[in-house]
Amino acid sequence: MVLSINRNSKKDTTIYTLYWDKGGANMATHAVFEELGVSYEMIEIDLSKNMQKSAEYLAINPNGKVPTLVHQGQVIYESAAILMYVLDQHPESGLAPDIGCSKRGVYYQYLFWMSSTLQEAANHWAHPEQYINGEHNLQQVKDKANDVLTHCWDIVEKGLASHGPWLLGDKLSGADFHLFMIAHWSQRYASRAQDWTHLNAHYQAMLNRASIQEMMIQEGLL
Repeated sequence: MVLSINRNSKKDTTIYTLYWDKGGANMATHAVFEELGVSYEMIEIDLSKNMQKSAEYLAINPNGKVPTLVHQGQVIYESAAILMYVLDQHPESGLAPDIGCSKRGVYYQYLFWMSSTLQEAANHWAHPEQYINGEHNLQQVKDKANDVLTHCWDIVEKGLASHGPWLLGDKLSGADFHLFMIAHWSQRYASRAQDWTHLNAHYQAMLNRASIQEMMIQEGLL
């Protein structure tokens, strides 16, 4: 399925193309597109049909995963990298701290930490079969992932409690969209973001944003 959203056709003929799967790691960037009001198209890669393993898609992203962004002939994969790239095209949005700003490092920190630690623990919990052979030890992988998730939620909870309501304090950033995505996934985990007071408040505040609602409607998540 291809979703084409052209909001600025008279002013801006540059369109972002995002390869996606329902509820996948594309959620954050998709919502950011809506937040920015830019022109974009979404090309569905249905993982349940193994479309990510097709020769055509592997030629774009050799990892066989979503999301993948194509913009002005440039191909970019990895969800946090895509998010950072898009926001760097739109500094006027204020969703990424300016280079040289003291919060730029914290912004990098959260995005890299979420993609390499929090999101990796989430993947271990949701897809333990990808990390170990055989079925008899799958629960051990999930149990360990649950412990890591709980530790990660504790870290974020303390950060939000001390300087929230957003990850960077009183200003919304792209990092908050990435956190929302993983928190949304966690609703089916044993360790859920929604079970922490400030994390749940963050999740609900993001869920109430028009950009998040539109993304979820388009992806069939509502």
